[in-house]
Parts: sequence; C-alpha cells; structure tokens
Amino acid sequence: MIETTQLPNGVRLITRQLPQRHSAALGVWLINGTRHEAEHESGYAHLLEHLLFKGTDELDAAALAQRFDAMGGQVNAFTGRELTAFHGLVPAGDIPELLRIFIDMLRRPRFSAADLELEKQVVFQEMAMVDDTPEEALEEQGIAHAWQGHPIGRPVLGERQHLSRATAEGVRAYLQSVLRGGRLVIAAAGDVNHAALAAAVEQGLGDLPGGTVAGGTAPRFHPGQHLEEGGSEQTPLLWLLPCPSPTDPDYEAAVMANHLLGGSSSSRLFQALRENSGLVYGIQSRLDPYSDTGLWLIQTACDPQRAEQCRTAVEDTVARLLRDGVGEEELDMTRRYVAAGLLIEDDDPESGMERLARESIYLHAHPSLEERLARLREVDAGQLRDALARAWEKPLYVSTR
Repeated sequence: MIETTQLPNGVRLITRQLPQRHSAALGVWLINGTRHEAEHESGYAHLLEHLLFKGTDELDAAALAQRFDAMGGQVNAFTGRELTAFHGLVPAGDIPELLRIFIDMLRRPRFSAADLELEKQVVFQEMAMVDDTPEEALEEQGIAHAWQGHPIGRPVLGERQHLSRATAEGVRAYLQSVLRGGRLVIAAAGDVNHAALAAAVEQGLGDLPGGTVAGGTAPRFHPGQHLEEGGSEQTPLLWLLPCPSPTDPDYEAAVMANHLLGGSSSSRLFQALRENSGLVYGIQSRLDPYSDTGLWLIQTACDPQRAEQCRTAVEDTVARLLRDGVGEEELDMTRRYVAAGLLIEDDDPESGMERLARESIYLHAHPSLEERLARLREVDAGQLRDALARAWEKPLYVSTR
C-alpha cells in the first residue's frame, strides 16, 4: 500500500508498506542539480552533497560515519543533473534514525571552511578520474555538445575555476536558497510506519519555507558530429539521441526500443558487434530521462584501427531495424524482459523507494504495477520502430581522433 502526506510548505512523504521485510529503504530527494545552478555556481550541488557528510551539530564526520556503519546497511548519496538524493538501505528498525540524521545533515550541517577546502580537493580528484577514463570523459563532452548553451549540459562535477572560488559562506547560502519545501521529497519502502515518519518529517522539516523550482525552458538538442582529442588504447564511440521524458506517451515505446537495440546480451547491437564480428568487448544503450527531456546514449569502445568499421556497424544495425521493423517473437521477448525487470524491482525496497520518489517528482502519480505492465502490453511493433525513428532522425555522434 502506498501512502502520501504533503506538508503545508510542500514537503512530500511517500511510503510503500512491504510487510515481512527485514530491511527498508529511505531517501531524501532534493530537486536540485546541474540545471538549477547559476554559471558561477557550477558544481555547487555536487560539492554540497560532499559537505553534508562532514557532520551535523551533534555528530562530527567520523561519528556520522560510525553511526551509519552501526546500522549495517548501505548509506550513500548522489547528485545528478536534476536531483540530489541521500539514501540508505538499512534494517527496518533503523529507518526513523536514518531519517532524523538525514534531516540534521540538511538543516544543521557542520562543515567548515577547512572542510570545504578538503572536499574541493576530493572533487578535483574525481575530475581527474573522469579525465583519465576515456568513456566517461567523452560522455561529458557529448552531453555538453548535445545541450550546449543550457545549464543541464554542464558537468555535474562542476568547473574547476568556479569551485576554486567557492567559500563556506557561499555554499551555506546556496544550501539555504535551494532548501525549500516544494523541492523536497522523502520516500521509503519496506516495513515502515507511515504515521511515525510523517510526524518526524513534520517536526524536522515543517518549518522550512515553501517554494518550488523556478520554471525554465527545456534544452534544445544539437545533432551533428564532434571529434575530440584522444590517445587511449581504445577509441570510445558515443551516439546521443533525444529521448522522451517520463510523461511523454512514447516513453514506454522508447524503453522497449532501447532494450531491443542495446539493453542486453541478446540485443541487436551486442549480437552484431560483439558476438558476430568481435569488434567490441561490450556495447550498451541506455535512457537518461528528465522532467521535460532526456538523452538516449549508445556507447562502446574499440581498437582505433577499427573505429570507422565499428561506427558503420552500429549505424547499419539501427538502419536495418528501422527498415525491417520488429517481428512479433522479438517484440514479445523484449516485452517479457522489460516486464520481468518491473516485477523484480517491485520486490526490492531500494528500487521501490527510488521509483516512489521519481514518480512523485516527474509524474505526480503512482501507477500500479498492473498499470505499468498494461502500458508495456500496449506497445506494438510500429510504435517501437517509430520511437527509434524519431530519436535517430538527427543523432549526435562523438568520438576521439
């Protein structure tokens, strides 16, 4: 059963009771990421995520880490282009304490100027790791080209010149500016008590000012080709395509087309490039959906001498799929695979918690498992092909030279 509570200031709590589970998952989701940063704040959302783990008024960083370890679960956080989340999978009995600590991290952070300088260096090391990973570096460059001129296309880790000038006072002011009731969603799944969590949310977040994210324009997709400087033992190749948002009627068709194209070892691309020709070790296709847009990414890497052959093989595979369409047997297999993923996810507290949060933020509704499965059954071969055709009409290709 899914229960929801919304405070007068806009804070939302969504829980799903999964009885007879020993574990439960909880996440505090802040609608804040790269697309919400001003240019001089590039990287602040991600830096803030680091700094909030430096402790609270009650616990220093070491004590905070020990408290999480004592729960014996998995506690972490991430920052993306639209969302920041603090989340954990812990024994169900520890969920109230986990929520209290997350709220304290947001409301009473301990970080100092010294902590800021230390975490800047940690982030700079992250940047160096991305630069040293050709596939990750190319993905950042590709997204910057695809969404050039829009904040959502900036790197999540930020830009060194802006982070170097960040001050503790400035980051604290940034936190206060984004910490608004309408931008906070708390989601939990497992053997949880909704009423008790609602009381804790009211006590810890009920006095936050209201307010939501200021409206903005959707990014415009820029197709074309870009060759970046490279020099690794393998050449990374990346295709970026526009992807429908989760509210788009074509979204389920895109999910199925993505799986059929490159979502598993039986996919068209894996069979063509790995199994039948040995061009690559692996190839993947994935969707990154956002509130009003999305990206469809196809990624692989190969011997530099075979880069053009590999590019041709990918593009020929897509062209063949668009030309010949999808047979009923392949469509049924794709539908069964995606549906199985929904069934498995439905049993998992952590996946369920994330789904609750994203549905609340993007759909403002919580379709039942039966409704989601019914939508998959409604996708026919023509809709699947059309979803791919619209995305592939003007792709962006990025590689190294």
